[in-house]
Amino acid sequence: MLTRIEAIRGHAAKDARACLGRAGSRLRNDTRAVAAIEFALVASVLLLILLGLVEVAPAWLVYTNVGASASTAADVAAQFTEMQTSDMVNVYSAAADVMQPYSATPQALRLTNVFSDGNGNAKVYWSCGMGALPAYTALGSVTTTPTGSPVGWFLWVYNSFGGGFQRNGTNTSYVLAEVSYNYTSPNSLVIRSAITMSAVAYYLPRTSTYVGFPWDGVSSDAPTVPTSATTASSVTLSNGAICNYAK
Repeated sequence: MLTRIEAIRGHAAKDARACLGRAGSRLRNDTRAVAAIEFALVASVLLLILLGLVEVAPAWLVYTNVGASASTAADVAAQFTEMQTSDMVNVYSAAADVMQPYSATPQALRLTNVFSDGNGNAKVYWSCGMGALPAYTALGSVTTTPTGSPVGWFLWVYNSFGGGFQRNGTNTSYVLAEVSYNYTSPNSLVIRSAITMSAVAYYLPRTSTYVGFPWDGVSSDAPTVPTSATTASSVTLSNGAICNYAK
């Protein structure tokens, strides 16, 4: 009797092992779920990359526009021989227009004309600023150029192109534009906090050695020559920018 029961148990155990073996073999050979698992793993990475592109691409375009805005402001200002306050407002408007289709509200612009006195010294002739970039003090000393090179070296290069190789020629100057832009992502999925973007551009005056400002539009009452200026004054533009200038 015991022998028969043991035999039955043996057969049952053998059948169970066989069933488990067949089930395990089917699981090992079943690849129907592999594709789903692989897709889940790859899709999460692709989704992260996609979200990054959605936010990084606009940020990069804004950064490019910030650089173009600074270049535009300096370039337009450098084309003047003398500027009225309305001209300066137009320069600010041109710099803002470059930011389109993005808002120019987070943008700050500082525009400055730096001149040399002919003795290796550079000073602020005039400077306009608003927001995060306030105007520099008129007649304040300047020790470096936007490139970080000495002012004397920079202005020597100017004179070499302007006719003659005189170093630090009197009243030679450059126009400096600085732009700061506080960028906030519209989605905030990857870029979660605001980013401050900045750019600097500088141009040499096109038609004169310096850009006179502010001019009232009457030729007989032109702005004071930089090296003849002894005092500082200021004026507020219609757009809210404050300009400090030497007179």
